[in-house]
Amino acid sequence: MKNLMYPLFFLVFLFISCEGNEKSISMYGYELGQNKIQKIKLNSNKTDSIVSFKYIQKSDSLKNITLRHHLKKDVILVDLDTFNKIPNIYKSKSLAYKMYQLKKDKNRYKTLVFHENYGLIASLGFGTDRIFLEDSITPIVKEFIFKDLFINVNSK
Repeated sequence: MKNLMYPLFFLVFLFISCEGNEKSISMYGYELGQNKIQKIKLNSNKTDSIVSFKYIQKSDSLKNITLRHHLKKDVILVDLDTFNKIPNIYKSKSLAYKMYQLKKDKNRYKTLVFHENYGLIASLGFGTDRIFLEDSITPIVKEFIFKDLFINVNSK
């Protein structure tokens, strides 16, 4: 009986410690050129080597995004695509977001603006440019954020 208690204790400890790494928060999604605000649920899970983020749009499941950030390689995987870190940085009021890009062809890039603790603030070049925020913002602030993002992604 004593030999059975140690593996059971380990499994309970592992379950409890892993449970604290999962988070679920409500967010808002904004598209460039659209005034409609999207309600999004962000689920995240962090392990020693990977942070997973799933953005679930309640009204249109085709716009869901699932990504995995490999901490050691510092790359982001979305479906079968690998986004590599570029030197550009987007600075918000309190955080610096790294930028990751996937080159689709000679003139077209897909860009993710990302912080490993908080996830995406923006996805650019996916047909629909979007930003993801925890707070509601006005259309003027939304346009300012997009303008600032495009300036940062095109600098250097």
